[in-house]
Amino acid sequence: MKHLKLLVAKRDEFGRGSMKRLRASGKVPAVVYGHSGTTALVVDEKELKTLLKEKGHSASLVNIEIKGGTVHLSDIAAIQRDPVTDKFLHVDFHEVSQSEKMTTVVPLEFFGEAIGVKQNGGVLDIVRHEVTVKCLPSDLPSSIRVDVSGLDIGTIVHLSDLIVPGGVELVGDHASPIVSCNSIAAEEKAKEAVPAETTAAEAVAPKTEQ
Repeated sequence: MKHLKLLVAKRDEFGRGSMKRLRASGKVPAVVYGHSGTTALVVDEKELKTLLKEKGHSASLVNIEIKGGTVHLSDIAAIQRDPVTDKFLHVDFHEVSQSEKMTTVVPLEFFGEAIGVKQNGGVLDIVRHEVTVKCLPSDLPSSIRVDVSGLDIGTIVHLSDLIVPGGVELVGDHASPIVSCNSIAAEEKAKEAVPAETTAAEAVAPKTEQ
């Protein structure tokens, strides 16, 4: 599991006007919350991009170093982006304790070639690309590998089938599907049953950050 590093500064200004000025200067407003309380932060946009590039799709913790000496071991709880420009609007960090279990999301890494696809012309249907886990920060896996090679048409890998490292607990309905192998006919039928996508006018506007 990766431990990344991010240098930040405390933020003293609030409100839409100050947030707009921050973003225009290449900064991103952020907040870290947890057992130490809540602290408003300013993050350099370039450093945030570098951090996310280094993080990739893995589950990672971040050592947030506030200028002045305070360090918060944290999980990235949420990243808010502008729906039009994709620019960073706000970042939430959740402080964690090395001695307390944390709950976070871990990506799934699928490998192997399903026998139902290779030999029987089936289609692999990945239902979930990540799962929620509970564990100590030191036990947090970067990802959870899922072997699909044994899947034939009509078979499913459920949450309960996943193999996780010691100390890691899967959170959620253990009967929920993760990935399945379907016949092409069944796959087409499933696609026809999916409702139309939400229109732009129905989309929820971004929340107002502090």
